[in-house]
Amino acid sequence: MSRIASLEAFADRDPSNADILCELLDQLLIEGQVERARQRLEQVARPLRMLPGVVFREARCALMEADFATVVALLQPLTVEMNPAPAGLCHDLALAQFRLKKFDDALRTLSLAGAKDADTSAAIELKARILFYQQHIGDALVALDNVGAHHRHAEFHGLRALLLLDSGETAGAAQAAAQALALDPAQFDAGLVSATLALSERRDDVAVPMFQQLIAAQPSAGRAYLGLGEGLMLRGDIVAARAVLDRAVAYMPEHIGSWHAMAWCQLLQGNLDGAQESLDAAFALDRTFGETHGGRALIHALRGERDAAGEAIKRALRLDPNGRSARYAQSVLLLDEGKEAEAQAIIQSLTASSPGMRGPVTAEFVYTLRDLLRPAQERPRGH
Repeated sequence: MSRIASLEAFADRDPSNADILCELLDQLLIEGQVERARQRLEQVARPLRMLPGVVFREARCALMEADFATVVALLQPLTVEMNPAPAGLCHDLALAQFRLKKFDDALRTLSLAGAKDADTSAAIELKARILFYQQHIGDALVALDNVGAHHRHAEFHGLRALLLLDSGETAGAAQAAAQALALDPAQFDAGLVSATLALSERRDDVAVPMFQQLIAAQPSAGRAYLGLGEGLMLRGDIVAARAVLDRAVAYMPEHIGSWHAMAWCQLLQGNLDGAQESLDAAFALDRTFGETHGGRALIHALRGERDAAGEAIKRALRLDPNGRSARYAQSVLLLDEGKEAEAQAIIQSLTASSPGMRGPVTAEFVYTLRDLLRPAQERPRGH
């Protein structure tokens, strides 16, 4: 007799036994039999179903079905009744709030947990992930330091790899990703880090299939679409890249980097108006981001609007002295002045220092794009 069949027999003989019911529900959920667990709950007398332990299992069913609003409705009252609240309960409620993008509510929920057990590690990892989404990367890494060594599984190392990547610590990110993948070859965050690092090294033959596998595993993963789009740009497959980046900005409309990638893809298609719209979307998210001002400077330069381009270049470099788009804009202005060698030098230094992320952007491309976007009479004499 299977474990579930045995527990069902016990539950049928003692239908008022909450402990047996909860053990049965746990076993059903472990095996992914959510519908069967729900059917069992429907058979339970209302007084038993209202017990906190049973409510928690009902909420776990809703969580596995991605019905996050129901999870909140079921568990929120329990955090008021139970002080301190069990870490597992706080984790599930906070996870539902996180999925609903109620980040502050999720952090407050996690602060209610008082239990010092294995569930605490999951709560810490969730807290770190929430802080990551809020762009508090340093705080997220500090939070992860509180996870005990014996609880550091693949998910922990994968999340840590992603945090290290976004904080610019590529060597540490690569090491953490390798640790995660050694424990679980399908760990998503670690795969994302490995693919991104491969892309930064111009290994699109490695990065592109990795991003495709990640998307197959998580079809709504915006960062995987972004990486795939940039990989396709690197290959020169601009049409395919545009279709992929459409998905990236749809899944991550508040991610400035996705709008920048889209703008470059549109530039590579010669779609200056579309690139302008994408940069406007990025500007609406953050008016102080230097690379957005640099992108606007490049568009002004490509349109031959030299004064506006010069002012935008100044703003961009004041905000980000290493801004790439502002330097591309400078190269266009130099081309207008007939200083092609200087323009070539700027672009070559950019592609050497920041490989692999913006496709076939060469001096020849910029020169051709500029001429395509302006009537012949508006071009500098002799060009």
